[in-house]
Amino acid sequence: MTQFSQSVPECKTLTYEKKGKFDQVEIVWNDKDVPRIRADNYESLGFGYGYAHARDRLIELVGQAIAMRGQRSRYYGPEAFSTLGFLKTTNLNSDLMFKLRVPNEWVKEEFERLNRETQDYIFGYVNGLNYFVDHLSETQYQQIVGQEPMVRFEVDDVVRFTMRFGVMKELIEIGPHLVATANCINTSTPTDRVSFHRTPVEVEGGFGSNAWAYGGDVVEGGSAILLGNPHSAWQRNSHQLRIYMHQCHLTIPGVLDVAGTTFLGFPLPLTGYNADVSWSILDAATVTPYVMQLMDVKLEQDSIKYLVDGDYQSATIRSIEIETLQESGDITIQSYQFAQSHLGTLFQLPRTPNKPPGWYAITNPGERNAKGLDQFLSAAKARSTREFIEQIEQYRGVLCQLVIADKHGDVGYVVAGNVPPITDEAMASAHLGVEGVAFNVLDGSQTKNSFRDQNQRPLQAATSFYPNIISRGIIHNTNNSYKYSEFGQQQPDYPSVFGQHKQQRTLAAARLDYDPRLIMSYKRMQEISLNGKINALQALEVVFDNRNYAAETFLDWILTLESHDCSTTAKQAFQVLANWDRRNNADSRGALLFHQLWSKLVQAKLVKVTGFGDPEVDSEISTTPQSQKVILAALEQSIAELKQLNFALDTAWGSVLYQAAENQHVAMHGGSYEQGILNGEMPAELTHDGFDYILFGTAYLQLTQWQHGMICPQVLLADGQRDGVDSKARTCQLQMFLDKKLYSMPFSPPALGEHQDYR
Repeated sequence: MTQFSQSVPECKTLTYEKKGKFDQVEIVWNDKDVPRIRADNYESLGFGYGYAHARDRLIELVGQAIAMRGQRSRYYGPEAFSTLGFLKTTNLNSDLMFKLRVPNEWVKEEFERLNRETQDYIFGYVNGLNYFVDHLSETQYQQIVGQEPMVRFEVDDVVRFTMRFGVMKELIEIGPHLVATANCINTSTPTDRVSFHRTPVEVEGGFGSNAWAYGGDVVEGGSAILLGNPHSAWQRNSHQLRIYMHQCHLTIPGVLDVAGTTFLGFPLPLTGYNADVSWSILDAATVTPYVMQLMDVKLEQDSIKYLVDGDYQSATIRSIEIETLQESGDITIQSYQFAQSHLGTLFQLPRTPNKPPGWYAITNPGERNAKGLDQFLSAAKARSTREFIEQIEQYRGVLCQLVIADKHGDVGYVVAGNVPPITDEAMASAHLGVEGVAFNVLDGSQTKNSFRDQNQRPLQAATSFYPNIISRGIIHNTNNSYKYSEFGQQQPDYPSVFGQHKQQRTLAAARLDYDPRLIMSYKRMQEISLNGKINALQALEVVFDNRNYAAETFLDWILTLESHDCSTTAKQAFQVLANWDRRNNADSRGALLFHQLWSKLVQAKLVKVTGFGDPEVDSEISTTPQSQKVILAALEQSIAELKQLNFALDTAWGSVLYQAAENQHVAMHGGSYEQGILNGEMPAELTHDGFDYILFGTAYLQLTQWQHGMICPQVLLADGQRDGVDSKARTCQLQMFLDKKLYSMPFSPPALGEHQDYR
């Protein structure tokens, strides 16, 4: 942290000029650094939030703008690695990806397609960002910006921030092969750097979320309860542009009143609430958002041709220019050429376990789409779960899942992004027909398999194609598919693009090999449903009890592997594990040793989820004699690791998992998805000082319920509102996290009137 703030309530009135008129914008920050912005129209409201957002997260937003413009190579060099959202690759791969898949002409077209009120809001937001920068003193500029690059924000930046949601996951497939693809087209493309860029894209462990919505039939009083638990990163630097939550409260009297958290430069609450509805966002981890079409391509000396319905067509060439920082400090422009077919760019991809090598096109109905801005602005005004889902469907844009609850007791689930409108039968008909090849790898040489309209735009699915759920029971989601999102009810089968429970493999959050969170959630839903109606305290305990599914399920058997002739340290380790409470609380002793051990068992593929997404089917551990030897060896290795780092076998979990605040350590709790801990905190590498940092996990919590018809939100943003600023608000919330407490956020008029910070 570079600065310290006392975080006392603060109020600021801005004057926003537009077309010769002057609007007043009021911003009030409470003692947790959360801004409430009040204005009379959308443009002024956007201006106020732009100002408040820049005050707290300026350098993060600059980094997002640079990345989405495809300019990281210009500022940081092409070969350095960076994390964008949750995907790690080289700057050059990132730049090529966004230049190719979010081109400037699409960005401008998409802005013009937005609703007028959305355009006004974005225009004001960008002006607010720039206004903040323009009014910094020289000293303030040095404190906040220092040696980091600075840009002038544009409306196009916000549109790019939104369009990225539709194409981001393509980076996993094509990112490491973009430079090699260009080399095939133009042999003058620099080849000495290809090896860096061929490094597979790393999906950072821990990216995911949880959400629970309890409907009126299971909640006292008939209204619903929602616990939103979207996971985010805890640490930012110029090469780690992960997901970081920022709280806000946006008000236009009589028109809009919404609060919640934004992230990734998207300037509207993606997890949030209004007076009548509350919602939480989750990664659509099981959704397959695009198809890959294998093309028959012929490279000739002066042309590139591809086969369509028996005839070879000539591809055109598209040049992408990348500004590149050289070691000398000079900026040069390098050009990369890509072949264009009627299906878009052609990518040369190597063989993988689920697809053959060759040239591929991608048909993605989520491309060329910024409607997510209309989507969340419209949904923010919904008055019921049903109306919220209708608005999400009308402006389908952001690829995610949403869990919703309302004051009337209805809860719901909806996929918010676009998916290929392809039934399983149509997908099978278009498939390559090769055993072991992924179900969405198709024969691109036939027009019938293009799944595009007469203008070669990807086909869009009808509303009826999507698996919405509205219930008065329980909705729970841990990045699983729709199929098991309603507790106690299996949904009818929808096409496989929505979930892989029908396949012989499952897609899990962050591409994890083993993620039993849904099984643990199902177990907890069974338990809390037994005793009648569910209350808010029970809902919060589902996250904060820190129960370890892997330990509850498998530790008793592991303890039977202790033999009479095992080493003294192994006996001590078995004793520590036997005495452990099988939770990942800050004071839990044994959690650290188990964490080190369990990661090795997962890596050795000794544990697996066998139910293909069905939470009623428990996971399994291999108990063969050979597996037992592997487990004992993994235990000995874990003991040695802790000894080398000077940690006792029974070191308290919170002494290695912690956050620094005001020159002191605040213990944390929670743990790995791979252990089925619902309070997910995925730690980075263990060092002599503890875990280096938290990759992703619980930072923001949103617990909403209605009492006497009024919403009563309780929230927490434990990692703080302000990037690079240590504050009393952050320290307070870290301590509240340790104490497993949330704070009441005033929202309704009576609550605002009673709260001194908002008077």
